[in-house]
Amino acid sequence: MDFAICESCLSGQTRLTRAPNGAECKICTLPFTVYHFKASSKINRTLICHNCSKQRNICQCCMLDLQWQIPVELRDRVLSAVQGSQVTTQEAQNEMMKRFIALKNGDSYKLGGASITSDAASTAQILERIRGTLAQIELPGDKSKAAKPIVAPNSASEVDISHLIKKLPLKNSLETAQSFFLYNIDSSIPEWAIVEAVSEVVETSSWQDPVSTSVVINHMARCGGIRFKTSELASKFVNGIEAFQTPANVTKGKLALQNSKIHVVAWPHFHRAAMGNKNSECLKLAQVLEKLVQKDLTTAGESGSKARQSKVAKPNKKRASVKTKKNRRAIDIEL
Repeated sequence: MDFAICESCLSGQTRLTRAPNGAECKICTLPFTVYHFKASSKINRTLICHNCSKQRNICQCCMLDLQWQIPVELRDRVLSAVQGSQVTTQEAQNEMMKRFIALKNGDSYKLGGASITSDAASTAQILERIRGTLAQIELPGDKSKAAKPIVAPNSASEVDISHLIKKLPLKNSLETAQSFFLYNIDSSIPEWAIVEAVSEVVETSSWQDPVSTSVVINHMARCGGIRFKTSELASKFVNGIEAFQTPANVTKGKLALQNSKIHVVAWPHFHRAAMGNKNSECLKLAQVLEKLVQKDLTTAGESGSKARQSKVAKPNKKRASVKTKKNRRAIDIEL
């Protein structure tokens, strides 16, 4: 069997249409054999090649872990917490490295947590450790055992990322620049989906700079950066996405993708290392960006509600004054 598709995607389907060199792999960009099949009243197809799937132990359709049915980032975070060491799936950022990794045999070369979830013995060992950890947690109403706090290694709350914040354009607005900072990226959205969404906005797939790295997505930090090869394409991108005003009078952009909205601001000094290299730094940065998004939304909601209350309150005063005048006239007539 030269494909790796999970049961959730197959839904019991056994008839598949095979198309040799039918598409470009979303990870390594090499042509691969595409499989089409109908499941749950819709047409599914493979998005990545079989070798990339084996290297990461993920489904070729939904790109979730074949063993645990969860995103790769979440799988690596669980394994990092259980093992007490960093487990991460580092993806290549340029075409040459992508193709170099793609040439390695997926049966022996594994990335990140794939080396554990693809092996039955290692998976059973990890599950035993997870069960042992859960058994230490106090059950509701059981006071005989004291619950022991579980502290993850390199807790994000204790990590200093001030050196990263200085390099990120968190206070910038949406203006014409050749590179942009993206944040509020859902971990389930793959890099190729973001690239395709940008291509639809600028109406061309050749917008990336061939000389330098044009797309960097850090799913753990829930942010990324893109660079256009010309200022004309960058200007077209700015005019093609939705713009909104924050309560701090800062104009930002929204890139709608898969029921989520990615925030966009200009990033003239594009720097891929500014998004963190360690898991603890990425997790801390994700918390900072989440607070920034929530603050903007909360402040906007509060300001809107206050404005509505003030609008409603003014006519009530006028009605009250009219009623008092009528009451006074009625008293004068009775007298």
